Amino acid sequence: MSADPPPFLPRAALRLGFLGLAPLAISALVTLSQHQDTAHLAVIAFSIYAAVLLSFLGGVRCGFEIMRAPQEPNALRLLFSAIPALAGWALTLLVVLVPPALGASSAFAGLFAAQYVWDHRSAIDAGAPEWYPLLRRVLTGGAMIVCLLIPLATALQRI
Repeated sequence: MSADPPPFLPRAALRLGFLGLAPLAISALVTLSQHQDTAHLAVIAFSIYAAVLLSFLGGVRCGFEIMRAPQEPNALRLLFSAIPALAGWALTLLVVLVPPALGASSAFAGLFAAQYVWDHRSAIDAGAPEWYPLLRRVLTGGAMIVCLLIPLATALQRI
C-alpha cells in the first residue's frame, strides 16, 4: 500500500517561509543569554514577532475567504481569521506589561497550533494551493518548537 507523494513545495515559498521563521528562532535563542537584560529584551522581541506572524497568517486566511466568495465572504470565517492575531497581540501586551508573565509567551505555541488546525482542515476548501497545508505543517511545527525555548529560558532563570 503506497501513499501519494507529498505535493511539490515551491522553492520560493519554502525559502521565504524559513526566512520568515528566522527572527522568531533567533529571538528565542537569545532568551537563553546569560545576560538577563538581553534575555528580557529578546522575549519581548519574540512576542512581538510571534504576534506579527499570527497577523500575517490571519491575513492569508482572510485573503483565501475573500477569494473563495468575493461577493459574499463568510463573516464568521473572517472573524476567525482575526482571532489568533488578536490573541497574539493580547499575549504580547501581557508579556510586555507584566514582567512575571514572560514565560507565558510559550502560549504562542498554542496559538500557532490553533491556526494550523484550522488551516489544515479548511485550506484546500478555501482555495489554497495543494502544497499550502504541507508548508504550514513544516513551518508551524518549527514555530511551535521555537516557542518551547521560552519556558526553558524561564526555567534557567534567564528571563
